[in-house]
Amino acid sequence: MSNRPSWRTWSGTARCAPATLLAPTREDEIVHAVRQAAKIGRTVRPVGTGHSFNQLACTDGTLLDLTRFRGVVGVDRDAGTVTVRAGTSLRLLNAALDRAGLALGNLGTIAEQTVAGALATGNHGTGLTHPPFSGQVTRLRLVTADGSVRDCDTREDPELFRCARTSLGALGVITEVTLRVVPRFNLRAVLGREPLDALLERFEEWAGSAEHVSFSWLPWADSAATRALDRTAAPPTPRAARHRYDSTLAEVRCGLSGLAGRLRPGIVPRLGRTPATGERVTYVDTAHRVFAFPQPIKFLAMEHALPLENVPAVMAGLRGALRRFGSYSPYSVLVRVGAPDDSPLSPAYGRRTGYVNLCVPRTAGYIEILRVAEPVLRDLDARPHWGKAHTATAEILRPRYPEWDSFARVRAALDPDGVFANDYLGRVLGPVHAGQPA
Repeated sequence: MSNRPSWRTWSGTARCAPATLLAPTREDEIVHAVRQAAKIGRTVRPVGTGHSFNQLACTDGTLLDLTRFRGVVGVDRDAGTVTVRAGTSLRLLNAALDRAGLALGNLGTIAEQTVAGALATGNHGTGLTHPPFSGQVTRLRLVTADGSVRDCDTREDPELFRCARTSLGALGVITEVTLRVVPRFNLRAVLGREPLDALLERFEEWAGSAEHVSFSWLPWADSAATRALDRTAAPPTPRAARHRYDSTLAEVRCGLSGLAGRLRPGIVPRLGRTPATGERVTYVDTAHRVFAFPQPIKFLAMEHALPLENVPAVMAGLRGALRRFGSYSPYSVLVRVGAPDDSPLSPAYGRRTGYVNLCVPRTAGYIEILRVAEPVLRDLDARPHWGKAHTATAEILRPRYPEWDSFARVRAALDPDGVFANDYLGRVLGPVHAGQPA
């Protein structure tokens, strides 16, 4: 019987037994752990709250749990920035900023992720004027494979800065992140429903119709639920919190429908019936409470980022493929949009982006739905989310990233011995020296 510690992701879809599991609270402890591991030829992987759905953080070497390495280091109101330790969750950061009268300009839907984990995997919110979370970073500090500590920004080591903003943990252990902040603001949310085909016909126009837009679609339905968010000076609506928890309750219903569908697969569409159109619902709340909501039900997710103009074709392809398959997930297909990014491994690199996300319950029958959907996305120049389920390899991915080799050069220079490598990185990035001159 092994005496090794065990670790698994939030969803339970990936797990490992590292030789050593450490939970540092100081940067010098991280430096020491990396140096010791490198000295004995052991690999190192940093991890936060484990919200990735794949083997990204897994290792049989040293696993660094950064969730105790958290807290706000400082706020610079003149510069409009906040500096935080890598293991700080977005939820804790949002609360701290709110107390200071500040906020992040954009967020995704999950606030339990750590700041460094969200950066490493290309996390994002929605809105054509908003790049991924990495676009809000102004400075990084990381521990590299030889145990040295590097600071970087657009002036100091700018190439490392560009690459480290979306790095999959392959360049080192990020210890501090400096982010742009704005004065605290409220958002007006407008929820509606319209026919899917009408929405797709004017998709690019709709994508810019509000500061933040998204829509969700159940594959057996002909309509989509829309969400538009804009900044407002209006105060929060009375009982606005109930709208936030409506999303949480919807997650719970999906979980229950998924359980019922395991016994009677055909029942899922009947449990998730939707009207063709619906009344608009409008409310106002503090921005971070509108962006994110509690998600207690564990699931498996796959997301791809594709050129904005390809979203209508992808949705048409998914509709045909999923209906032909005939077995449905109770979760909606979620579509969001974003501005281009310049970090070489950002899924939004160099293009206005549409994000298409599918979630399924964590059982084999439902996972087959993702296998049906993935080729449809891949055929339309999609790049998979680094922290979610996918089967892509480096051979598939390299042609989709114009600066793939730029990242490879930085990786080879910083970690020539593969201290931060693991099986997942070997699959999606290739060996450390892949593409490098002999």
